[in-house]
Amino acid sequence: MNRPLLVALWVAALWAPAAAAQPAYSGQGIEMRVEPRTPEQISAFYEARGFPRAAVEALSKACFITVGIQNRREDIVWLEPARWEFFDAAGRPVERLPRAYWEARFEKLGVPPASRATFGWTQLPEVRDLRPAEPVGGNVTLVPVRGTFTLVARFATGSDRRGPVIALRFDKLTCPGR
Repeated sequence: MNRPLLVALWVAALWAPAAAAQPAYSGQGIEMRVEPRTPEQISAFYEARGFPRAAVEALSKACFITVGIQNRREDIVWLEPARWEFFDAAGRPVERLPRAYWEARFEKLGVPPASRATFGWTQLPEVRDLRPAEPVGGNVTLVPVRGTFTLVARFATGSDRRGPVIALRFDKLTCPGR
């Protein structure tokens, strides 16, 4: 199966009716769903793709949040997870683990380039301009959180990023199995 088809199927699965129970938002021209993954789901996914055992163990210790976003606006919405904030129930920041973190970790673990590429297409892009009607989906990884946490996702708008900023808040999220 080719990569674009896999990504399309993943995004489509996020919008399936069965996902309706997951935290979701629809308004301001954006639809967004957030679904925390269990360590078992992460292990099974990456084991099935031939990742080395040490890499699977490292990945399953992180908190994976699968996100699906659809731009319903008539202008561009900017996806930039570095602008998102995560904080625990006490208001303390929760660290997001960006691609650069995983690249360094995979280098130390000797993860082959093909596995790194596979991991890359499962993550949300670090920067992406979502055109009208365009969807995107992928994972965000965090340092594991015990208890609940909040995500505040901020999106710049307009081709020059000077349009109104959209801020979406998802409360009482969890890292399953923690």
